[in-house]
Amino acid sequence: MNKALELLSPYNGLNSDFYELADPADFPDHHIRFRNKEFKEFSDLNDRSWIDLFGKFKSNLLPENSNLALKYHGHQFQTYNPELGDGRGFTMAQFYHDKKLLDLGTKGSGRTKFSRNGDGRLTLKGAVREVLCSEYLNGLGVNTSRSISLIETGEKLYRNDEPSPTRSAVLVRASHSHIRIGSFQYQAYHRNTKNIESLINYVCKNYLNLPANHNLELDFFHAVVDRLAMLAASYTVSGFVHGVLNTDNINITGESFDYGPYRMLEYYDPEKIAAYFDHSGLYKFGNQADAIFWNIQQLASIMTIFIDKDKLIALLKKYPNLYNKYLLKILFKRLGIVMKSDAENQKLLKVFYELNSSKKFLYEQIFFDFKNFQLNEDLINKKYSHYSFLKEFKKFEKTNEVRSSNKEIVTLLYYDIEKIWQSINDKDDWSLFDNKLKCINKML
Repeated sequence: MNKALELLSPYNGLNSDFYELADPADFPDHHIRFRNKEFKEFSDLNDRSWIDLFGKFKSNLLPENSNLALKYHGHQFQTYNPELGDGRGFTMAQFYHDKKLLDLGTKGSGRTKFSRNGDGRLTLKGAVREVLCSEYLNGLGVNTSRSISLIETGEKLYRNDEPSPTRSAVLVRASHSHIRIGSFQYQAYHRNTKNIESLINYVCKNYLNLPANHNLELDFFHAVVDRLAMLAASYTVSGFVHGVLNTDNINITGESFDYGPYRMLEYYDPEKIAAYFDHSGLYKFGNQADAIFWNIQQLASIMTIFIDKDKLIALLKKYPNLYNKYLLKILFKRLGIVMKSDAENQKLLKVFYELNSSKKFLYEQIFFDFKNFQLNEDLINKKYSHYSFLKEFKKFEKTNEVRSSNKEIVTLLYYDIEKIWQSINDKDDWSLFDNKLKCINKML
């Protein structure tokens, strides 16, 4: 076993008002389908030890206080729901990775006290989709949870949105906190101000690295606004549609997680909807920045307990400028160019969206081409000669970042995923899944 690994009891310092103990399901089978090799802490585990830890959750490596299902509420499509909580997962432990505290969170590990009428399970297709999404977004530079383990569990599940019976799985992800805006809403609903203070202190100490001081609540909220503005900007630049941006899916660290009905843009489309049940388009691609801001305002309403309303409003007003700042920063990084004056930057942004609105090129194709401009200048000059973006792009200094070793663009579009799943479902052929992950690992 890697000596660098020490699994810690999760949420040490928070009382049981924040969680319930959970009993893992007893699965009939355990077949390892994915191990994330980037997490060297677990590299010494053989298959049996891996299954004990990430499939049975009864390993002697686990700390004494483990497998905790979090309590939280949330606005779901902007309607408050007090009947939430970890219904098919729990935080099994925590560990330090590159000096950063990470939660080991499960998905599909069985029923908890918050499962209500659910079976606490995860379909294999859902697990495959989440592994692909988390690794792809990481490859694009989005602050995201990471999939560590996917184990097929040998059950037959019935779902309304998948051909049934379908195969089952359990997923484990590493996330820099599973504390949501909904975690604060739960405590506010129960009028437990002391617990809200404890939660702020815990988050600031363990996740945000903010020193304790008399302005801690203000510093906390400022950090949340900043991090979520960056998250919204990264969704926009990466062409990602989360699909379900409820307050129980918004992590206060600004980390993206919980990938259900997501989509990546094929072509630029502000109207793109990921969730089939989002009938009004509340969380469509063009609305995501506003949706995240709406969620921040729900946290702000709780923070009025500690912070003067005028100060909160001042911080909320920073969100649009922070979003625009990060949008440009992330966009220029993806294009491989150095920012100039604000006027020149804004002009490039304008013609970038004009180019995308033409729908002549895949959204990812544009980034792939221009990030590799110096390697394929003649081809790109010919390909984009009719567009103002090429002329403006040439005015900017190119960065010296190492380019991707992929010779073709790497996409994660709906038909990519369906093709991968079809091969798994029909022939138990995982080669397309493995090859896609290999290409993702080569991305910048």
